[in-house]
Amino acid sequence: MHRTIQLIKQLGFSAYEAKAYTALLACQPATAYELARQAAIPSSKIYETVSRLVARGIFRPIHSSDDQTQEYAALTVKDFLGRIREHTLSQVDELLPLLDKVAVRPDDDLIWPLQHEEQIRNKVSETIGETRNTLLLSLWPQELNWIIQDLKDAEKRGAQIAMVHFGKPDRFIGATYHHPVEKTLYEEKGGRGLTLVSDSSLVVMANYHSDSSVDGAWSRNQSFVTVAEDYIKHDVYITKVTRFLDEEVKSRFGANYEKFRDVFDADAQGARHASNIN
Repeated sequence: MHRTIQLIKQLGFSAYEAKAYTALLACQPATAYELARQAAIPSSKIYETVSRLVARGIFRPIHSSDDQTQEYAALTVKDFLGRIREHTLSQVDELLPLLDKVAVRPDDDLIWPLQHEEQIRNKVSETIGETRNTLLLSLWPQELNWIIQDLKDAEKRGAQIAMVHFGKPDRFIGATYHHPVEKTLYEEKGGRGLTLVSDSSLVVMANYHSDSSVDGAWSRNQSFVTVAEDYIKHDVYITKVTRFLDEEVKSRFGANYEKFRDVFDADAQGARHASNIN
């Protein structure tokens, strides 16, 4: 219940109003006196609280069966949240052009940190929801678990999706690619990574470390976006090569592609030594 009260307060209600609404849902109809006892609201505050909720259309006065005692009923949960949603959307629609008028410079060059799991999930979901044309992703199965429905919704809207999946995928959406060196990457980086590029204009990145800590960032900075997009595309190219030429690649670079990932050895079988001789 404590969390419920907190969330209702975040919607613009006082603590007493949040307590009164949740209490009336459980005991309606009720008088202000009964509601004060049920919600643990001081009697000196209950009439003021009820009056504000009546004014906002959340409570409705009704008469008891004896037609003398004033009782109250509350909006249903569906109607209550629907009213809040419509009011918020209306405010956003009105506020957007007003803020555009006062914006003095674009924020496209900024990189915004994402400091905990909830921020990362919210930004990823928001970004996928706003994608209209293309979506490139690089992720692990743990993140796909909570992203998959957003991806399905984007695909239904007509967005093209390319997904690099670390670990053998058991779910496919758009063009799904199995990255072949997930174990090596996890050991090298000490955790998992998530990269998402939406419409070639926004990137979200996150790191899930082996010690359970997380960090991330998002940006519209075009250089940042381009680097992330190229990173995912090159992983796609690699997975295509290993998919169709896997045996040849392994015989050349090792069972776990270890020589393949040695960027300081151009040939992976002695090219540096040969070039030194020549």
